[in-house]
Amino acid sequence: MTDSRFERVFEDIDDLLAGVDVDEIGDIETLLMVLFARPVVLNEVWDDEGVTPSLEVIIQGNDEAIGSVHAFPLSVIELTRSCAETVDELGPYTRDGVAAEESIDVSAMTDGHLITALQQALGKVRLFNMLDDGE
Repeated sequence: MTDSRFERVFEDIDDLLAGVDVDEIGDIETLLMVLFARPVVLNEVWDDEGVTPSLEVIIQGNDEAIGSVHAFPLSVIELTRSCAETVDELGPYTRDGVAAEESIDVSAMTDGHLITALQQALGKVRLFNMLDDGE
């Protein structure tokens, strides 16, 4: 059975959160951090009517960070592939001169492999949330 929630195109942030079955935008941020093994900041971009028509993603490199805006409608795979281009541009990420966790090459993955990686990352997000709730 195929997991289609990552391929589904979402119309807005509420649709995205419900479709991926997470509670808040921070969970999507954590999902991207786990997947890319580097700091990621995810913010909602609001319009004048208070609607969230897009997401801003800032991905940290060693010496710089690159931000991009992703408009709805949007799928998680589209968001992830776009972020992968930014990660590729920034190059490998190190912390204090030590190589970070080995990150996966999202750009080279098929959609099927990427969905599996997203499922695993989402599992880690849920585990982090369970551990955080226990404190």
